[in-house]
Order: sequence, then C-alpha cells, then structure tokens
Amino acid sequence: MKISDYKANNAKALVFLISPVLLLSAGIWLCFAFSGLVYGLGILLLSFFFTQTFVLLHECGHQNYFSNDRLNTFFGNVFGILSIIPFQSWKHMHNLHHRWTGWRDKDPTTEKTIEPSKSPVMRLVANVCWFLFIPIFYLFYMFSNYWNLGKMRRFLNEHQYRNALLSVVLYTVFYITVFYFFWKEVKHFFLPAFLLSLVWKELIILTQHTHIEIPISKGEDVKPISYKDQVQYTRSFYAWPFLTKYFLFNFNLHEAHHVYPGMPAYWLDEIDLNVSKEPSYSEWFNQAKAMSGVDFVFRTSKYTNKKF
Repeated sequence: MKISDYKANNAKALVFLISPVLLLSAGIWLCFAFSGLVYGLGILLLSFFFTQTFVLLHECGHQNYFSNDRLNTFFGNVFGILSIIPFQSWKHMHNLHHRWTGWRDKDPTTEKTIEPSKSPVMRLVANVCWFLFIPIFYLFYMFSNYWNLGKMRRFLNEHQYRNALLSVVLYTVFYITVFYFFWKEVKHFFLPAFLLSLVWKELIILTQHTHIEIPISKGEDVKPISYKDQVQYTRSFYAWPFLTKYFLFNFNLHEAHHVYPGMPAYWLDEIDLNVSKEPSYSEWFNQAKAMSGVDFVFRTSKYTNKKF
C-alpha cells in the first residue's frame, strides 16, 4: 500500500472501540455487584478504560480517527470529558506540539521543562512524586497546557482561543453538574479509577519526548522541523504487539506518528521507518525510574549521559 492509501476507516475505528466498551462494562459491573478485591479489580479495569480515553482523545484531535469531521469532534468531546481535557484546547495545543517538536522552548507542551525549578522544595517534591508513582508530571502537563487560558492566549489565534475558552467553560459546567447530582456514583465508580489512570498515563506519555536532547531556540527566529526529521526527537517503545495495538491503539509508535501525524493510528504498525525497535517498555521503565524525577524530566541525555 502507498502512504496515501492509509486513510481513516470507520469500520476499523469502531473495531478499536471494542476493548474500551468491554473494559467499561466489566469495570462498572464488578464495582456495582461486588466489594473487596473484586471491586478493586473493577477499579483497575476502569483505570485501563480511562487510559484508553486519553489515547482516543489524541486520535480524534487529529481529526483522522473517523472519516467524518463531525464524528471526530463528537467522540473527541466524549473522550475529552472522560479524560478531563477540553477537546478544543487539546486539538489546537497538540497541533502546535507537532508543529514545533524539535524546538523545546517553542513547543508549548515542553517549554516549561527546559530547566528544573530553582526551589529545593519543588525539586524534592518532583523527586519524591516520581519515586512514589504520584503522577505530578502528568497533572502539570494536563492542567498547564489544556486548562491554562493564559497560556492558550499566548499560543493560539483569536478563533482558536475562543473555541478553547468555550470548551473550558462548557466542560467546567458539565463537571460541576455531574458532581453535584451524581457525587455518590462518581466517588464509587469513577474517581478512584480515574486517579489510578493518571499513573498509567504518566508512565506512557513520558516515554515519548522526555530525556531526549532537543534543541532550544533561545528566542531566535527558527523554522519548524519537518515531520520526517522529528524522529530524532521522539521515542517509541515496544511491548506485546496485541496489547500495543488493541489496548494502546499503536500509541507507543510515536516516531511513526510524528512522521505521519495525519495517519490514523490503527495503520501505524504497517509503517516501517527503518529505525531501531528499541527500547522495550521494561527497558525504558527500569532506566527512567532509576533516575531522579528532576534528572529524568528536566535534564537530557547530554546532561546525564543516559540514553534509552
């Protein structure tokens, strides 16, 4: 097949929704019908479901998961609500991430990772949270990029900003309403699972660009780096293919995604970039967790001499 043949396919998109539906259904049933360890299993399954909603938000944000823009927007908002990330904020800020990958200070999602805080207390908090699997880095990523209206005002044009602002307002109203009328159900079914999913999301998203030597523009007038040249500033990881395809929806293949950001994720495993199929997830995990949080997130391989 030619690259142009890898188009959005609604049938494939629906097939990839089977595992989220199964996880959601099984998780709610176990949490509703049982207590103790079985309830805990239900929470675990729901946490996997919430992890998938973030990946699916990412796909719909590229407007290429379904072949129809309205379907992508509708499901993007569904997954955005479940991920607590406003869809319009995500779509516009994430597209800027793809435009500026390769310039660490120009990419809105990495501009705050150039150097660690000068506060010893903040550095201690970062290290302790990383050691204890408290997902502070993912929470900062989520709120500082997709709920921060001041930051979005800096990076987005007026039309994009208005869309993001409306999205933030509507999501806020929705959450307040749901929490007010359905707090018991939220607390029992979704809150514990969502909090646990934050751990899984952090341990996935930090594989992609963290601790890679990425240039800094230092305010110079630089041009975006071409998609094919962004490979050196991204990282994929490899695990059991069935798991990465039907649970993570090829979200692990981040190098191919940056070369072909318009390609639906369910085709990415068909692409051969002729790059090393390393690291395995276990290799990345062991090396990343062997570092302090400050070194892993705010330093690069040039500083630590540790490469994955």
